[in-house]
Amino acid sequence: MKTLILSFIFFLNFILYASDNNKIEFIEELKIELDSPSFSISQKNLKIYMTGDKMNMYQQGVFELSNVSTELESKSKKSRISSNFALYDQNEEIIDFKKSVDFNFITNKNSAYLRTESLKINLVNKIIESDTETDLYLDQSHIASQGFQYSFNEDLEPYLEFIKGEFKDKKDTENNGTADSLKLLDNNRILLEGNAFFNQKGLRIEADSIYYDYLERKIIKSINAKVSAT
Repeated sequence: MKTLILSFIFFLNFILYASDNNKIEFIEELKIELDSPSFSISQKNLKIYMTGDKMNMYQQGVFELSNVSTELESKSKKSRISSNFALYDQNEEIIDFKKSVDFNFITNKNSAYLRTESLKINLVNKIIESDTETDLYLDQSHIASQGFQYSFNEDLEPYLEFIKGEFKDKKDTENNGTADSLKLLDNNRILLEGNAFFNQKGLRIEADSIYYDYLERKIIKSINAKVSAT
């Protein structure tokens, strides 16, 4: 293991470590290949640590990693992301994870596990998002959706929203619901908004919005609701 000191402008914001088995290629542009890379990205109230099996670095400030493990640390949050591939664009301040993406984090003091095939971190607005099918596993609950958005900005109220989502209680299969938007709120609550439906104890609730406590397994309130038997 050795430290590589690189003089290119786009490498100045972090320290990079890699093994001795490295290669530099000059084709259309400078390309550096590294084995077992490890580097960190530091921002205000945020640190990101990334490791991988291999990494290609390009002169325009783009880093391509394989078999990636990533840790994100802020004042109040810590999370992990792993994937088969990741692309870090230093100029755009975006990290793009691809294939078998696993995202582990804490919400409402409970562990959450999310799986998808594509996930992007925008370091400018502190947003993690995906526009591909997503599965969230949380305290005996499951949310399947067509995408999600998660804010980790310390200066704003945190939120986690799923697009066109379906909620299922894994312990009680009669508790399930769908909506255009599912938001994970404080106090172990889920807000279903837009074409919201929820089935519970033989009843079907249709409403503009439905608040559900996934630990107590009960509806807290609903707005403009219609109730019918299932």
